[in-house]
Amino acid sequence: MTDLALTVRGARGSMSVCGPQYRRYGGNTTCFDVTVGDNHHLVIDCGTGLRNLQHTLSGERNRFTVLFTHYHWDHLQGLPVFAPLFSPESRFTFYGPGPDADSVAKMIGSVIRPPWFPVTFAEAGARKECLPVPDQLTIGDVSVRSIVLDHPDPVIGYRLDGPNRSIVIATDHEAGDFAADERLIELARGADVLIHDAQYTPTDYAASRRGWGHSTWQHAVTTAQAAGVRRLILTSHDPDHDDATIDAGVGAARAVFPLTGAAYEGMELEL
Repeated sequence: MTDLALTVRGARGSMSVCGPQYRRYGGNTTCFDVTVGDNHHLVIDCGTGLRNLQHTLSGERNRFTVLFTHYHWDHLQGLPVFAPLFSPESRFTFYGPGPDADSVAKMIGSVIRPPWFPVTFAEAGARKECLPVPDQLTIGDVSVRSIVLDHPDPVIGYRLDGPNRSIVIATDHEAGDFAADERLIELARGADVLIHDAQYTPTDYAASRRGWGHSTWQHAVTTAQAAGVRRLILTSHDPDHDDATIDAGVGAARAVFPLTGAAYEGMELEL
């Protein structure tokens, strides 16, 4: 059985940033991928980090299974400039929040069309199928489960169980809603890795960010402890947080949950 790994292509929340102060963790918005077969790529979100995946592809006959957490710009804005979307040799299956296939296609198509982009989603040359996110599905050797998290507009959290490891992805979630928190804890129960939203510092959250749909490192640690995960990875880094600020959050989290790190572009996590 082939060894699988999830690669972080972008871990920034809200909007992309650039500059030397962001060099270690990167400035691209959310995108993760797993190569699950010959030229078959499982992609979670299509932020600007999607272009980092594009540069690794060989040939044109690529297949992409895309799992959207939601349709906010920072999770979608890499797709219109992803070259394989315009190749007739490429095949895409998009899963996203929504009651049916038409609603998923409509949501993606609403941002890939004039006047925001020169061509429409329908005109892009790749073969495309849009489907609502199911509770469970299997993609290659990866089993996927999904739940609804707490964030403005529907947001999906995913658990990926591979041949060797399990990874839970909760990119956008505000802790505090009991039912949503319990769903996430159960999804992450016993997982090897929990990738959890930690966009705000505890100080910023308490002062003015409550209700904005994101968490802190303290929230992430609480969930990791309750779920009994082995390792915690903080993600959705705020665009105003430079490397030093993220380091400080990781350091504070490690004092409580030692196996804590922060997502950075190029990070690989075994599945």
